[in-house]
Amino acid sequence: MKRRWLIGCFAIAVFGFSAISSMAQTPAPSPTGAVGVPVAPIPVDPSLPANRPPIPTASPSPSPSPIASPIATPPVVPIVPTAPPSLPAAPSAPTLPVSGDYKDPNNRFVVAILKDYKVSPLAGTVLIEAPDGHLAYTVLAQPQSQLGIVGGVVPNEALVTAAQNAFRQGENFQTGQVRSISGGVQIDWTGNLTIAGNTQPVGGVILARQANESILLVLIAATNAGGDRVLGAASTLANSLRVS
Repeated sequence: MKRRWLIGCFAIAVFGFSAISSMAQTPAPSPTGAVGVPVAPIPVDPSLPANRPPIPTASPSPSPSPIASPIATPPVVPIVPTAPPSLPAAPSAPTLPVSGDYKDPNNRFVVAILKDYKVSPLAGTVLIEAPDGHLAYTVLAQPQSQLGIVGGVVPNEALVTAAQNAFRQGENFQTGQVRSISGGVQIDWTGNLTIAGNTQPVGGVILARQANESILLVLIAATNAGGDRVLGAASTLANSLRVS
């Protein structure tokens, strides 16, 4: 497998926050009153019954206000939060033979080296390739604080987000089904590989797992010819992936 596509999708995007501008509110204008025309008063004839002052009468004593009966308060029913639906388990496959472990020089992770695969350090990580070039994998380690999570268990949704952010620069990169593995998730993905104007589909899975205060991501990429080895590689690498 040519490395150009893999190198491009391994870059981790750096995100910034855009400022939110506030909108100025203009106070509504106060209404102005209309200018009235003065009108002369109409003379009042005191001899008319309607214009005589009323005869005072004794006001009736106020009747006692009825006593309101107490209203029964309905019982408070506690709201029990429902657990998120569980993910389906990742399909199992026989593990592949290995020739040892790769230990990151910065002590961030350990991962198995599949037998006869070539190991190449690459931009702070590693690229491990099959002899026939139809399957390769790499590992990224990033602090979980990049997700805004300090301490505690990282939810599966955040692991998926971390994987999408890390590899989204790949050509036509798209994620698919998410499944559960021990300590994390396994995410299907697809993309394209273009070499000399010829485009072919590539795909595989991403293993995302929390390890101490870090998120470990393993991207397994394969062409159509190497697709039948993806699940076996995933089972092998998931069992070996750990912190140093």
